[in-house]
Amino acid sequence: DNISKILFLEPDYLGFIFYPRSPRCVLGKLKPDLLSIIPSTVKKVGVFVNEKEAEIRRFVKQYGLDMVQLHGNESLRLCRSLHESGIKIIKTFSILDPHDFDDVWEYDDVVDYYLFDTKTPDYGGSGQQFDWQLLLRQPIRKPWFLSGGIAPDNIALAAQTSATALDLNSRFEISPGIKDYDKLKAALASIR
Repeated sequence: DNISKILFLEPDYLGFIFYPRSPRCVLGKLKPDLLSIIPSTVKKVGVFVNEKEAEIRRFVKQYGLDMVQLHGNESLRLCRSLHESGIKIIKTFSILDPHDFDDVWEYDDVVDYYLFDTKTPDYGGSGQQFDWQLLLRQPIRKPWFLSGGIAPDNIALAAQTSATALDLNSRFEISPGIKDYDKLKAALASIR
């Protein structure tokens, strides 16, 4: 029901968490055939954290995912293998200070997008914002997504970055994994 309602807002992407330790994990809660209601204009993104390649491939096929977001410590080798087989990749990097960009550029040839999120002990979903000014001083050569602490009160500032997309997550939820339609409607209206 939540997915159906959010589709009225015409998002560019819908993310589905396949990380068992996340309170937003869809495994056992979302049947693959339910994603058939999502039009091709909305990209279905599977979010994985340090998952085995065979499992990523299985879920891409089973759920008809358009892209994968790799949110852990995935290797260049894994990214290259998935990328060369035609799977679109968003690679996440957790940011706290300028040194967190040191290994990013090695991935330029094996991913399609970067996603910059706040560095925390967990893998995202913290609702905390990092210093977005750090992004202005980096030679980012790929399109990128911004995540980490985007909320109704700072979405206008987030939209002023040169991000390709904004990842609207925990601050736009009623509960983990259930989006707040009204908050998303207002956010999308302000950035579009």
